[in-house]
Amino acid sequence: MNESSIQVTIAGRTYPLTVADGEAKSVRDAAGRIDEIVQRFQRDYGVSDRQDLLAMAALQLLSDAAAAPSEAPPASLGVPTEVFDGLEEVRSLLAQAGISPEEGQDSTS
Repeated sequence: MNESSIQVTIAGRTYPLTVADGEAKSVRDAAGRIDEIVQRFQRDYGVSDRQDLLAMAALQLLSDAAAAPSEAPPASLGVPTEVFDGLEEVRSLLAQAGISPEEGQDSTS
């Protein structure tokens, strides 16, 4: 399988990715969609914490996916399957950058 190296920017961070040839556009489109949602939440709700914004964007996208007919693939929502499959890669990149999912959570909960 031939692959391409691309970079996408989400919530002000650039992520290098390797994608199968022919999928770069759909991955860039998905990253753009995520970034649009993050910017909308930041603007509309005054949220500045990047982790909160990404969590809210993920919740919005998955809520939209759950509301769609079950036979509709994620790509029909503007998010290619590869993006969902690549969440572990993003988690790894965030960990490398020193951002853990636990940061910012109330330790009493």
